[in-house]
Amino acid sequence: MAATYKRVQVEVGSIKFFPQEARYSVTRDTNQVGRRIGESMRARAYVWMDVHDTSRLSQDDMIQLWKKATDAKDEPEKVSITYYHEDGDRVLSNVEFMGWIAAFETFNPQSNGASFGRGNFGSAPVTSENGQFSSGYNNILYMELVAALDDPNVPKHKLTK
Repeated sequence: MAATYKRVQVEVGSIKFFPQEARYSVTRDTNQVGRRIGESMRARAYVWMDVHDTSRLSQDDMIQLWKKATDAKDEPEKVSITYYHEDGDRVLSNVEFMGWIAAFETFNPQSNGASFGRGNFGSAPVTSENGQFSSGYNNILYMELVAALDDPNVPKHKLTK
């Protein structure tokens, strides 16, 4: 399958962008016999993108995301992650929740194939003769988006098609 541009779109408040990868996860704690432990649900999205490609996220919007991540106020915003079938022609699924940016990390991976850090950003990187990743990733933005799952926000946490 050819690489596509609009495989996933993320919105944090009014900021929309197209990361290379967005993973959404819901977890719950269990007791010794595998039963759920009440109010233990956690939901997070892990987002990776090459901010060198400013057509996916503008520099101004990146600064606004940083401001949201460093804001001392506890005011969850609407987060939406939309996964597409083929470059935006059909929505496969959409997850929405009220949340905030819990991790904001930028780095430029080494050309010697060093790890991408948190999580696994695709397969092992391959470099070209000039030291740039053959995949084109050279300035990574990694974010963790956390769902607020208190009573007023649980009904806003949903997965649709």
